[in-house]
Amino acid sequence: MGTHQSSMIKKKLSEDAPSETSPDFAAKLEKSSLNSPQSDAVKRSVSISQTGTSQKYELRAAHVNALVAKTWNPNDPQSWEPEMREYHALPNSDYMLPNDAVEQDRLEMQHYVYRAAFEGDIVCPTVKQLVQSPGYKILDVGCAKGFWLKCVKKENPLAECHGVDISQTLVDQSSPETDGIFLQFGNVLETLPYEDNTFDFTHQRFLVAGMPREKYPDALRELIRVTKPGGWIELVEADVVIYNAGPYSQTLTTALFDGFHRRGLDTYAAVNLPFYVKQVADNVENKEDKVLHLSIGWGSKMGILFGADCKAGVLGMEDWMHKSMKLSRDEYRQLCQGCYSEWPEHKSFSQVRALYFQVKK
Repeated sequence: MGTHQSSMIKKKLSEDAPSETSPDFAAKLEKSSLNSPQSDAVKRSVSISQTGTSQKYELRAAHVNALVAKTWNPNDPQSWEPEMREYHALPNSDYMLPNDAVEQDRLEMQHYVYRAAFEGDIVCPTVKQLVQSPGYKILDVGCAKGFWLKCVKKENPLAECHGVDISQTLVDQSSPETDGIFLQFGNVLETLPYEDNTFDFTHQRFLVAGMPREKYPDALRELIRVTKPGGWIELVEADVVIYNAGPYSQTLTTALFDGFHRRGLDTYAAVNLPFYVKQVADNVENKEDKVLHLSIGWGSKMGILFGADCKAGVLGMEDWMHKSMKLSRDEYRQLCQGCYSEWPEHKSFSQVRALYFQVKK
């Protein structure tokens, strides 16, 4: 990177980087009741080899890292250009990440990260038992190509699995009906294509990049509508925050916050998830949650894999991020490289919350 580019990055770091000890940041940490970076999830070294899928995890990480390397390498004549990435075309969608093959690889890798972190596809202990029943009806909202559903179906072959996604392309590209999984187009911000009281269990994970704050309670009401009385709903969300961030990550987070806020999205979705559910409390009982801290790019194999996921995620937003930050593409990629390098040094981590509850009978 030339002298002009280096000075611009340094200027951005000095002007834009927020302080982790600012009142707002401290309040958010206090609100989340997670003041220490050394949470059980961070200290616990997850041995993926114990699951019998160590090779698959490592191959997936290597595959996505290879794709990531290609997207940001300015010396590669085949390097990514904006027309090579596809985005959701819905006019009423605020989803900020791409809708292409690279993004689907990232989402599949992310699925295995959280499957290991939560020690299974389903967090709710009651549902883990009920899902083994014949004809138990499951809905996954924001299913992409059905990664989560396929894993659930494999372990619970008697369950009836359905999924909806705002990407008609992904639905068309998938062929899971042969596995007893049925996908179709659907948008939880509008009306899901199901009758009232259809499902025993409704699952929704990581819509933080496409769910406006003001619409979250209405989306929950739609999930409740399609779930049977006495059925269960499970929500999983992450904060768009790099905790224990170094200067490069602080700068990147500042720009992410700006982009999310301009679209009305919630940068603290994991922190605020209980407050959204509280707004539909008349229909909720037996609510519980589980909060994890996940290391980014350091520690266990899971942390290394999650680092690859985060790399692909921030590069997936390059198209609008570099413009928002008034950086060239090369400067943005150098900023991202600085983030990758400092995550292990600062012991950076992410916060994710799984919250589940029963629909009142």
